[in-house]
Amino acid sequence: MKSIVSVIIPAYNAEPYIERSVKSVINQTYRNLEIIVVDDGSTDKTAEIVKSYNDPRIIYLYQENQGQGPARNYGIGKSTGQYVTLLDADDVYLPEKVEKQVQFLQVHSQYKVVYCNALHFYSRNPNRILKKKCVYPSGDIFPDLLLTSLINPNTIMFHRQVLEKVGCFNEKRYYPEDWDMWLRISRAGFEFGYLDEDLVKVEIREDSNTTMEIQGTLKKNALEMLENIFSQMTEREKDFYDADTVLRKMKFKLAIAYLINGRKKDFFNIFTGLCRYPLKIVAFFLAGVLLVLPSPLLRTCLVRLWKKEQLGRFYLSSGKDVDF
Repeated sequence: MKSIVSVIIPAYNAEPYIERSVKSVINQTYRNLEIIVVDDGSTDKTAEIVKSYNDPRIIYLYQENQGQGPARNYGIGKSTGQYVTLLDADDVYLPEKVEKQVQFLQVHSQYKVVYCNALHFYSRNPNRILKKKCVYPSGDIFPDLLLTSLINPNTIMFHRQVLEKVGCFNEKRYYPEDWDMWLRISRAGFEFGYLDEDLVKVEIREDSNTTMEIQGTLKKNALEMLENIFSQMTEREKDFYDADTVLRKMKFKLAIAYLINGRKKDFFNIFTGLCRYPLKIVAFFLAGVLLVLPSPLLRTCLVRLWKKEQLGRFYLSSGKDVDF
Protein backbone atom coordinates (compact mmCIF):
# COMPACT_ATOMS: atom_id res chain seq x y z
CA MET A 1 0.00 0.00 0.00
CA LYS A 2 1.16 3.53 -0.72
CA SER A 3 2.31 5.64 2.22
CA ILE A 4 -0.43 7.75 3.77
CA VAL A 5 -0.02 11.52 3.40
CA SER A 6 -1.69 13.81 5.93
CA VAL A 7 -2.80 17.16 4.52
CA ILE A 8 -3.42 19.74 7.27
CA ILE A 9 -5.77 22.64 6.40
CA PRO A 10 -6.35 25.25 9.13
CA ALA A 11 -9.45 27.32 8.35
CA TYR A 12 -10.90 30.44 9.96
CA ASN A 13 -13.97 32.02 8.34
CA ALA A 14 -12.83 30.53 5.05
CA GLU A 15 -16.28 30.25 3.44
CA PRO A 16 -15.21 32.00 0.19
CA TYR A 17 -12.17 29.76 -0.29
CA ILE A 18 -12.43 26.44 1.53
CA GLU A 19 -14.27 24.61 -1.27
CA ARG A 20 -11.50 25.52 -3.69
CA SER A 21 -8.71 24.32 -1.38
CA VAL A 22 -10.40 21.07 -0.33
CA LYS A 23 -11.24 20.18 -3.95
CA SER A 24 -7.61 20.71 -4.91
CA VAL A 25 -6.63 17.98 -2.43
CA ILE A 26 -9.50 15.63 -3.31
CA ASN A 27 -8.38 15.85 -6.95
CA GLN A 28 -4.76 14.93 -6.27
CA THR A 29 -3.33 12.15 -8.45
CA TYR A 30 -1.99 10.62 -5.24
CA ARG A 31 -5.04 9.07 -3.60
CA ASN A 32 -3.84 7.67 -0.26
CA LEU A 33 -4.58 10.83 1.69
CA GLU A 34 -6.20 11.98 4.87
CA ILE A 35 -7.46 15.54 4.61
CA ILE A 36 -7.64 17.12 8.05
CA VAL A 37 -9.51 20.43 8.14
CA VAL A 38 -9.13 22.24 11.47
CA ASP A 39 -11.90 24.81 11.88
CA ASP A 40 -10.33 27.51 14.06
CA GLY A 41 -13.57 28.86 15.53
CA SER A 42 -15.24 29.96 12.29
CA THR A 43 -18.55 31.82 12.50
CA ASP A 44 -19.43 31.50 8.81
CA LYS A 45 -20.31 28.43 6.71
CA THR A 46 -16.85 26.87 6.73
CA ALA A 47 -18.03 23.83 8.71
CA GLU A 48 -21.12 23.35 6.55
CA ILE A 49 -19.06 23.35 3.35
CA VAL A 50 -16.45 20.90 4.65
CA LYS A 51 -19.07 18.52 6.05
CA SER A 52 -20.95 18.50 2.74
CA TYR A 53 -18.27 16.34 1.09
CA ASN A 54 -18.99 12.64 0.96
CA ASP A 55 -15.33 11.64 1.08
CA PRO A 56 -14.15 9.36 3.91
CA ARG A 57 -10.66 10.83 3.65
CA ILE A 58 -11.87 14.17 5.02
CA ILE A 59 -11.61 14.65 8.80
CA TYR A 60 -13.28 17.76 10.23
CA LEU A 61 -12.00 19.08 13.57
CA TYR A 62 -13.13 22.13 15.52
CA GLN A 63 -11.41 24.31 18.10
CA GLU A 64 -12.12 27.70 19.62
CA ASN A 65 -10.26 30.45 17.77
CA GLN A 66 -6.60 30.25 18.73
CA GLY A 67 -4.69 31.02 15.54
CA GLN A 68 -2.93 29.15 12.79
CA GLY A 69 -0.13 27.62 14.87
CA PRO A 70 -2.45 25.86 17.34
CA ALA A 71 -4.76 24.80 14.48
CA ARG A 72 -1.91 23.17 12.59
CA ASN A 73 -0.66 21.46 15.72
CA TYR A 74 -4.13 20.11 16.49
CA GLY A 75 -4.37 18.67 13.00
CA ILE A 76 -0.88 17.20 13.15
CA GLY A 77 -1.67 15.61 16.50
CA LYS A 78 -4.66 13.82 14.99
CA SER A 79 -2.85 12.79 11.80
CA THR A 80 -1.51 9.32 11.01
CA GLY A 81 0.42 9.84 7.78
CA GLN A 82 4.04 8.94 7.20
CA TYR A 83 4.31 12.27 5.42
CA VAL A 84 2.75 15.59 6.47
CA THR A 85 2.01 18.54 4.22
CA LEU A 86 0.27 21.87 4.81
CA LEU A 87 -2.33 23.89 2.90
CA ASP A 88 -3.80 27.27 3.81
CA ALA A 89 -7.57 27.43 3.34
CA ASP A 90 -7.35 30.14 0.67
CA ASP A 91 -4.69 28.43 -1.46
CA VAL A 92 -4.63 25.37 -3.72
CA TYR A 93 -2.50 22.42 -4.75
CA LEU A 94 -2.00 21.64 -8.40
CA PRO A 95 -3.02 18.02 -9.17
CA GLU A 96 0.39 16.32 -8.94
CA LYS A 97 1.73 18.18 -5.90
CA VAL A 98 1.48 15.35 -3.39
CA GLU A 99 2.48 12.56 -5.78
CA LYS A 100 5.63 14.32 -6.98
CA GLN A 101 6.78 15.23 -3.49
CA VAL A 102 6.25 11.70 -2.17
CA GLN A 103 8.23 10.35 -5.12
CA PHE A 104 10.99 12.86 -4.46
CA LEU A 105 11.35 11.85 -0.80
CA GLN A 106 11.29 8.15 -1.65
CA VAL A 107 13.92 8.49 -4.38
CA HIS A 108 16.16 10.96 -2.50
CA SER A 109 16.42 9.27 0.88
CA GLN A 110 18.97 11.79 2.18
CA TYR A 111 16.14 14.32 2.43
CA LYS A 112 13.34 14.21 4.98
CA VAL A 113 11.89 17.52 3.81
CA VAL A 114 11.01 18.70 0.31
CA TYR A 115 9.63 21.99 -0.99
CA CYS A 116 8.61 23.22 -4.43
CA ASN A 117 7.70 26.40 -6.28
CA ALA A 118 4.55 28.43 -5.66
CA LEU A 119 2.66 30.48 -8.21
CA HIS A 120 1.07 33.67 -6.85
CA PHE A 121 -1.88 35.76 -7.92
CA TYR A 122 -3.63 38.84 -6.55
CA SER A 123 -7.32 38.52 -5.72
CA ARG A 124 -8.10 41.52 -7.91
CA ASN A 125 -6.32 39.99 -10.92
CA PRO A 126 -6.40 36.16 -10.68
CA ASN A 127 -5.31 35.62 -14.29
CA ARG A 128 -1.96 37.35 -13.78
CA ILE A 129 0.26 34.57 -12.43
CA LEU A 130 3.47 35.59 -10.68
CA LYS A 131 6.56 33.75 -9.48
CA LYS A 132 9.16 34.88 -6.96
CA LYS A 133 12.59 35.97 -8.09
CA CYS A 134 14.59 33.66 -5.87
CA VAL A 135 17.30 31.02 -5.98
CA TYR A 136 16.08 28.05 -3.95
CA PRO A 137 18.79 25.85 -2.41
CA SER A 138 18.89 22.21 -1.35
CA GLY A 139 20.83 20.57 1.46
CA ASP A 140 21.87 22.52 4.55
CA ILE A 141 19.85 25.70 4.06
CA PHE A 142 20.24 27.08 7.60
CA PRO A 143 22.40 30.07 6.52
CA ASP A 144 19.81 30.95 3.86
CA LEU A 145 16.97 30.68 6.36
CA LEU A 146 18.63 33.12 8.75
CA LEU A 147 18.21 35.78 6.07
CA THR A 148 14.64 34.99 4.97
CA SER A 149 11.80 32.57 5.63
CA LEU A 150 12.39 31.39 2.03
CA ILE A 151 9.79 28.58 1.95
CA ASN A 152 6.05 29.07 1.49
CA PRO A 153 4.39 26.61 3.92
CA ASN A 154 2.01 25.36 1.22
CA THR A 155 4.98 24.05 -0.77
CA ILE A 156 6.52 21.84 1.91
CA MET A 157 6.22 18.15 2.80
CA PHE A 158 8.11 16.44 5.61
CA HIS A 159 8.55 12.97 7.02
CA ARG A 160 6.88 12.37 10.37
CA GLN A 161 10.22 11.65 12.02
CA VAL A 162 11.08 15.34 11.53
CA LEU A 163 8.20 16.34 13.81
CA GLU A 164 9.14 13.66 16.31
CA LYS A 165 12.56 15.31 16.68
CA VAL A 166 11.82 19.05 16.50
CA GLY A 167 8.23 19.25 17.77
CA CYS A 168 5.37 21.25 16.30
CA PHE A 169 4.69 24.90 15.49
CA ASN A 170 5.08 27.78 17.91
CA GLU A 171 1.56 28.73 19.02
CA LYS A 172 2.10 32.41 19.80
CA ARG A 173 -0.28 34.55 17.75
CA TYR A 174 1.31 36.58 14.95
CA TYR A 175 4.54 34.67 15.38
CA PRO A 176 6.54 33.63 12.28
CA GLU A 177 5.79 29.99 13.13
CA ASP A 178 6.59 28.75 9.61
CA TRP A 179 10.00 30.41 9.53
CA ASP A 180 10.72 29.27 13.08
CA MET A 181 9.85 25.68 12.15
CA TRP A 182 12.11 25.64 9.09
CA LEU A 183 14.98 27.03 11.18
CA ARG A 184 14.49 24.40 13.88
CA ILE A 185 14.28 21.59 11.32
CA SER A 186 17.47 22.74 9.60
CA ARG A 187 19.25 23.36 12.90
CA ALA A 188 18.39 19.79 13.93
CA GLY A 189 20.44 18.51 10.98
CA PHE A 190 17.74 17.71 8.43
CA GLU A 191 18.53 18.57 4.83
CA PHE A 192 15.91 20.18 2.60
CA GLY A 193 15.32 18.98 -0.94
CA TYR A 194 14.18 21.48 -3.56
CA LEU A 195 11.81 20.25 -6.27
CA ASP A 196 11.91 22.75 -9.12
CA GLU A 197 8.28 22.46 -10.19
CA ASP A 198 5.24 24.77 -9.89
CA LEU A 199 2.84 22.72 -7.76
CA VAL A 200 1.00 25.29 -5.61
CA LYS A 201 -1.06 28.44 -6.22
CA VAL A 202 -1.12 31.11 -3.51
CA GLU A 203 -3.62 33.96 -3.38
CA ILE A 204 -2.37 37.36 -2.21
CA ARG A 205 -5.12 39.31 -0.47
CA GLU A 206 -5.09 42.83 0.95
CA ASP A 207 -6.94 41.70 4.09
CA SER A 208 -4.54 38.85 4.91
CA ASN A 209 -2.42 38.63 8.06
CA THR A 210 0.39 40.51 6.33
CA THR A 211 -1.44 43.87 6.40
CA MET A 212 0.39 46.92 7.71
CA GLU A 213 -1.37 47.07 11.08
CA ILE A 214 0.29 43.94 12.42
CA GLN A 215 3.70 44.32 10.80
CA GLY A 216 5.15 45.72 14.02
CA THR A 217 4.03 42.66 15.98
CA LEU A 218 5.24 40.29 13.25
CA LYS A 219 8.67 41.92 13.06
CA LYS A 220 9.03 42.09 16.86
CA ASN A 221 8.26 38.37 17.12
CA ALA A 222 10.65 37.62 14.26
CA LEU A 223 13.38 39.50 16.11
CA GLU A 224 12.59 37.50 19.24
CA MET A 225 12.82 34.28 17.21
CA LEU A 226 16.24 35.16 15.79
CA GLU A 227 17.57 36.28 19.16
CA ASN A 228 16.47 32.95 20.61
CA ILE A 229 18.23 31.05 17.80
CA PHE A 230 21.49 32.92 18.35
CA SER A 231 21.27 32.62 22.15
CA GLN A 232 21.74 28.86 21.69
CA MET A 233 24.98 29.32 19.73
CA THR A 234 28.58 29.64 20.80
CA GLU A 235 30.36 32.92 20.10
CA ARG A 236 32.22 31.20 17.27
CA GLU A 237 28.93 30.12 15.67
CA LYS A 238 27.50 33.63 16.03
CA ASP A 239 30.53 35.03 14.20
CA PHE A 240 30.25 32.35 11.52
CA TYR A 241 26.59 33.17 10.83
CA ASP A 242 27.17 36.94 11.24
CA ALA A 243 24.54 37.19 13.94
CA ASP A 244 25.06 40.91 14.47
CA THR A 245 24.23 41.75 10.84
CA VAL A 246 21.19 39.43 10.78
CA LEU A 247 19.78 41.02 13.94
CA ARG A 248 20.49 44.57 12.80
CA LYS A 249 18.59 43.97 9.54
CA MET A 250 15.57 42.70 11.44
CA LYS A 251 15.71 45.63 13.88
CA PHE A 252 15.72 48.00 10.90
CA LYS A 253 12.60 46.29 9.51
CA LEU A 254 10.96 46.57 12.93
CA ALA A 255 11.80 50.28 13.11
CA ILE A 256 10.19 50.90 9.70
CA ALA A 257 7.11 48.91 10.71
CA TYR A 258 6.77 51.10 13.81
CA LEU A 259 7.16 54.24 11.71
CA ILE A 260 4.45 53.14 9.26
CA ASN A 261 2.03 52.62 12.14
CA GLY A 262 2.74 55.97 13.82
CA ARG A 263 4.85 54.61 16.69
CA LYS A 264 7.44 57.31 16.19
CA LYS A 265 9.10 57.04 19.60
CA ASP A 266 9.66 53.31 19.15
CA PHE A 267 10.99 53.96 15.65
CA PHE A 268 13.39 56.62 16.93
CA ASN A 269 14.79 54.46 19.73
CA ILE A 270 15.43 51.45 17.50
CA PHE A 271 16.63 53.32 14.41
CA THR A 272 19.13 55.54 16.22
CA GLY A 273 20.40 52.55 18.19
CA LEU A 274 21.43 50.77 15.00
CA CYS A 275 24.25 53.17 14.19
CA ARG A 276 27.59 53.97 15.79
CA TYR A 277 29.44 57.29 15.74
CA PRO A 278 29.89 59.17 13.46
CA LEU A 279 26.95 57.63 11.54
CA LYS A 280 24.84 57.90 14.69
CA ILE A 281 24.74 61.68 14.20
CA VAL A 282 23.34 61.19 10.69
CA ALA A 283 20.81 58.68 12.04
CA PHE A 284 19.60 61.19 14.65
CA PHE A 285 19.20 63.86 11.97
CA LEU A 286 17.35 61.57 9.54
CA ALA A 287 15.09 60.22 12.28
CA GLY A 288 14.32 63.77 13.37
CA VAL A 289 13.30 64.76 9.84
CA LEU A 290 11.01 61.75 9.54
CA LEU A 291 9.41 62.43 12.90
CA VAL A 292 8.27 65.94 11.95
CA LEU A 293 6.56 64.78 8.77
CA PRO A 294 2.76 64.38 9.04
CA SER A 295 1.95 60.78 9.98
CA PRO A 296 -0.68 60.22 7.22
CA LEU A 297 1.74 61.44 4.53
CA LEU A 298 4.57 59.37 5.94
CA ARG A 299 2.42 56.26 6.14
CA THR A 300 1.15 56.65 2.57
CA CYS A 301 4.66 57.03 1.16
CA LEU A 302 6.11 54.13 3.15
CA VAL A 303 3.24 51.78 2.32
CA ARG A 304 3.66 52.57 -1.39
CA LEU A 305 7.39 51.86 -1.17
CA TRP A 306 6.72 48.64 0.74
CA LYS A 307 4.19 47.42 -1.83
CA LYS A 308 6.53 48.28 -4.69
CA GLU A 309 9.33 46.36 -2.98
CA GLN A 310 7.03 43.37 -2.46
CA LEU A 311 5.90 43.38 -6.09
CA GLY A 312 9.51 43.72 -7.19
CA ARG A 313 10.17 40.27 -5.80
CA PHE A 314 7.97 38.72 -8.50
CA TYR A 315 7.99 38.26 -12.24
CA LEU A 316 5.25 37.11 -14.60
CA SER A 317 5.25 33.34 -14.96
CA SER A 318 5.73 33.83 -18.71
CA GLY A 319 9.17 35.14 -17.86
CA LYS A 320 8.36 38.79 -18.53
CA ASP A 321 9.20 41.17 -15.70
CA VAL A 322 6.29 42.76 -13.86
CA ASP A 323 5.56 46.35 -14.87
CA PHE A 324 5.21 48.79 -12.02
